[in-house]
Amino acid sequence: MRFTLAKLLLVAALLSPAVASAQGLVAIQNYSADFRTEQPLTFSITGQGGYDSLRYRVTSPLVQDIESWFVQGGVGAAYTRLDRTTPWSFNLDTSVIHYIDGVPRFGGTFYNARGAFNIEHRFSERLKVSNNFYLTYGVDPGTAYGYGASTTLWNGQYLYGYNNFNVSYAWSPRFSTTTSYTIDGIGYQDDLVANPEDRYTHLFAQQFAYAISKRTSLTAEYRYRMTTYAKQANKNFASHFALLGVDHAWSERFSGSARAGAEFYDSDIVNKAAPYAEAALNYAVARQTMVRWFAALGFNGAELAAFSSRYGLNTGLQMSHNFTKRLSANAGVSYSFSQFDNGGAGDVSEHAALLSAGIGYQLLENLNLNANYSYSTLQSSSALREFDRHRVSLGATATF
Repeated sequence: MRFTLAKLLLVAALLSPAVASAQGLVAIQNYSADFRTEQPLTFSITGQGGYDSLRYRVTSPLVQDIESWFVQGGVGAAYTRLDRTTPWSFNLDTSVIHYIDGVPRFGGTFYNARGAFNIEHRFSERLKVSNNFYLTYGVDPGTAYGYGASTTLWNGQYLYGYNNFNVSYAWSPRFSTTTSYTIDGIGYQDDLVANPEDRYTHLFAQQFAYAISKRTSLTAEYRYRMTTYAKQANKNFASHFALLGVDHAWSERFSGSARAGAEFYDSDIVNKAAPYAEAALNYAVARQTMVRWFAALGFNGAELAAFSSRYGLNTGLQMSHNFTKRLSANAGVSYSFSQFDNGGAGDVSEHAALLSAGIGYQLLENLNLNANYSYSTLQSSSALREFDRHRVSLGATATF
């Protein structure tokens, strides 16, 4: 019943006019969407097939190997309007993926859907309001792991949502404030995973910024985060953040931000204080090259069923480049370190990495062929969780 309702909510959100680019992972405070290029309403049809190999070090009824060919097909739509006063954009896509040999415990056919809606409105030169929304119903934790919302393991279908609303006001040419509220949450279809993992988080933030030049601003920020678990109330926790930071734009297409300070973590089980930091860089050269990097250090709410807290580092780099009008390539790498604390008894340390690469070839004006490969691995002091995964695919996308 819970996920029947969740699916209905997802469909409603995808069809509504208020659907954004996920800022997930951490609350790196680039509040506005990345409005760079106007895009007319574009529809797409995609199809691909490939092979997925996921092998765990230890065989268990809860974590079983996947060795299967798969086929996938989907449709999507995207639009961006660069209005000077109220720019906005949306992106919708949905697909069905079928594993020919099936996935143990979870079946063979899975569904993916994503909706994003970004909007910004300038009431005046001083006052700006924006909202960023993202919702996805999917199966592969590889994507949700980028938000810091999912566990690392294959856990079947999940629903993840994120919405950030913020108000920015320039009190003077140099001094401005930004007040924001963010809510995100995740829910799993499989009860064994849902019971310890289903949760939602409220994040309130107040930022003060002072521009020391046209390209550089110094910031001071306070945040309060409150996470509630649907079935594990004893795991509920709250965090207070005291942060200092800097935002700098080397050019119109190369910018970055960083925040550093302390996080004060408080739950019914443990109270801790630890360093917190986050950073992001964005580099774009017309439509030829795009580079994005992020990093975050702090507490994470995933996989706390047997632990009192989880603290670690997430970082990732994504790159894409168009060599010619027809030939393009993309690559990505991400790394995560986590320390699961259980009061000194049964503490677990983990290292996870994901590598990906792909090429695309514009065969016709509206037909792109692509090939992709990804490798992910998890090394843990708990051998039950360790795995290696290889995934290759060939596909095509038609746009009109």
